[in-house]
Amino acid sequence: MSSSLYPEIEPYMSGKLRVGDPHELYYEQCGNENGFPVIFLHGGPGGGCRTDDRRFFDPRFYRIILMDQRGAGRSVPTACLEDNTTWHLVDDIEALRTTLGIEKWVVFGGSWGSTLSLTYAETHPDRVVALVLRGIFTLRRSELLWFYQDGASHLFPDVWDEYLEPIPDSERGDLMSAYYRRLTGSNQEERMNCAKAWTKWECSTSKLYMDDEKIAAAENSKFALAFARIECHYFVNGGFFSYDGQIIDNLDKIRHIPTTVVQGRYDVVCPMKTCWDLHKNFPEADVIIVDDNGHASSEPGIERELVKTMDDLRADLKIDRTHVVVSRPTSHQVTPKKKVRDEFRTSFSDTPPPSTPPQRIVRDPNFESPSRRESSDDPHLKNVLHKRPLQPPGGFSHNITFG
Repeated sequence: MSSSLYPEIEPYMSGKLRVGDPHELYYEQCGNENGFPVIFLHGGPGGGCRTDDRRFFDPRFYRIILMDQRGAGRSVPTACLEDNTTWHLVDDIEALRTTLGIEKWVVFGGSWGSTLSLTYAETHPDRVVALVLRGIFTLRRSELLWFYQDGASHLFPDVWDEYLEPIPDSERGDLMSAYYRRLTGSNQEERMNCAKAWTKWECSTSKLYMDDEKIAAAENSKFALAFARIECHYFVNGGFFSYDGQIIDNLDKIRHIPTTVVQGRYDVVCPMKTCWDLHKNFPEADVIIVDDNGHASSEPGIERELVKTMDDLRADLKIDRTHVVVSRPTSHQVTPKKKVRDEFRTSFSDTPPPSTPPQRIVRDPNFESPSRRESSDDPHLKNVLHKRPLQPPGGFSHNITFG
């Protein structure tokens, strides 16, 4: 099946942002340097950005910004847990926005990236023009126990046994804590074995059909150590939230922000229950359920819908020399619609206009985006759940061989 992503693209600039000892964050910008800004927030926490993460966005329209979060990817020091909390990351996003001279931007994130996107938006709603989310995760205790203690284990018992292997029977009543002791312990060999086992569990369960290439990524020592240590650090600390369910409770702060959610029906890592809870508390959000996909952004249907969402959003975003405008109305009545739209109208940048006027971005009516090749006849109905199957029922099977 052909990819819905835009062609590969290289950054037009990259840099390091010092956010206080010991952390220095890698960031990059791609696409149109005078385009509409969008920040991509990666998953994990600890996952880092991939080159394909640049490709969800039309590079002629968007100014695409990627940042590796503390301890992840190309940020240094790798796998560092010091001063590494949700609230440090929220501050880092604001620091980057200020550094780049951006007034407001679209925020795009999946899995843990959806957690961070929602938290950032609830903390700085005046800085978010729109939210595009995938695989909703709000880091409630019930969500963590489902995946790391008892739940997903019933669907993947073969892989679960490998996840259990590094932990003795006497400590399996609280697997996250048992892993955390080893991932932060002094035994380097044990630390690495646990990092790879933790990472392999998630890589094995993140797609509807198990993907050998994705599973093999767990053998990359640098990636596995950062991914496992940082994830486990956040999870045993409840995401550093004040109380369980904080994100859902605070959704009223952002219900005026145009929001689209893409969720795989068979997402085992971040099950649809959390997306459903968000939908009930945030009915204005446009929720798209892909009926035959799992968790990963690289799942064909999820990939297609994310690209299509960003393509459709271009019609709602207008850029001229000094202003950005969101033209999509919102149905949430906490504040009058006119006031909401006026709040979205602001100066495009904190910095003075460049000497050469930036290019005016106009949507090309004849341009056929990658996403529209497969979903041009899909209805785009607002504020309802729509289900978008990728293929007829049936397909591949995964055989288990018992030795």
